[in-house]
Amino acid sequence: MDQLKAFLPSGEKGILPYYLWFISIVSMGNALQNYVTLHYTRRIYNGRFVPNHALPPATGKHSPEDSTSILKPASGKDAEKAKDQVTPLAARVFGTYTFVAGIIRLYASYQPENYALYQMGILTHVIAAVHFTSEMLIFKTIRFSGPQIFPFLAAYGGTTWMLLQYNNYVV
Repeated sequence: MDQLKAFLPSGEKGILPYYLWFISIVSMGNALQNYVTLHYTRRIYNGRFVPNHALPPATGKHSPEDSTSILKPASGKDAEKAKDQVTPLAARVFGTYTFVAGIIRLYASYQPENYALYQMGILTHVIAAVHFTSEMLIFKTIRFSGPQIFPFLAAYGGTTWMLLQYNNYVV
C-alpha cells in the first residue's frame, strides 16, 4: 500500500487531487483505445447520418461539401442509407485531445495549488462539457443515456467540483 501511496498525489486538503489523478488515468486510457478500436467511441457517438439536401448551392470558394451541416440525423426510410460519423481519423483526433486533457489533469492533481494548472484543469472539464453538450443538442450525435452518462458526469461534475474547491487549493 505504501508503494501505491508514493505514486498518488497529496490528499492533505481534500480528495479532489485523487479524483483528478483517477480521471486523468481514465482519460489517457480512453485516448489510447481510440487508436486501437472504434467500438467504444461508437457507443458514445451513436448517430447515423444522411446527406443534407437542404444546403444552399455553392458560392465562390464555399461549397456545400465543406459545410459542417453536410449531414443530418437519419430518420425513417433514410436510415437504410445512413453513415456513421465515427471514422478512424475522428477517433484519433478525439483520442489526441483526450490524452492532452489527461496529462493536464494529471499535472493538476499533483500541484493543485498552482493556479495556472488548476485553471487549465477546470478548462479541460469545461471544454469537455461544451463538446458533449453541443454534440447532443446541436449536432445530434449523442443521446443522453447509457454510456453517454459518464462523460457528462465527469465533465460537469469535475467543473463544478473544481470551481467549488478553488479557494481551498489556490489562494
